[in-house]
Amino acid sequence: MIARPRGKPIHYLQNVKSWIWLLIAGGACIFIGFIVGLALLNPDAPANELITWWNGWLLIIPVGMMAAGVYTSARWWRCPKCGWPLPTRGAIPESCPRCSTTLRDI
Repeated sequence: MIARPRGKPIHYLQNVKSWIWLLIAGGACIFIGFIVGLALLNPDAPANELITWWNGWLLIIPVGMMAAGVYTSARWWRCPKCGWPLPTRGAIPESCPRCSTTLRDI
């Protein structure tokens, strides 16, 4: 069987994919940055004492970004015509499984 090249996702799905990656990966990077920053500011503190009630509010930003990414994925990762949710564990299909709308530019 010869593999044929797949086209890029349609513009709508490419935008949604970009926002999901920006929110989830950006939130994770900010979270790691905050933790590394706290570890550098408190080199003698054990790991389980880095986050306290006084600095825990810093984590609202990255957790909020990651939650927004998950919401964006659940709400907008759908067929633009019929609204059927698209699979998230693989490549974008060529067409919608429900209404056969083309989801990739050829």
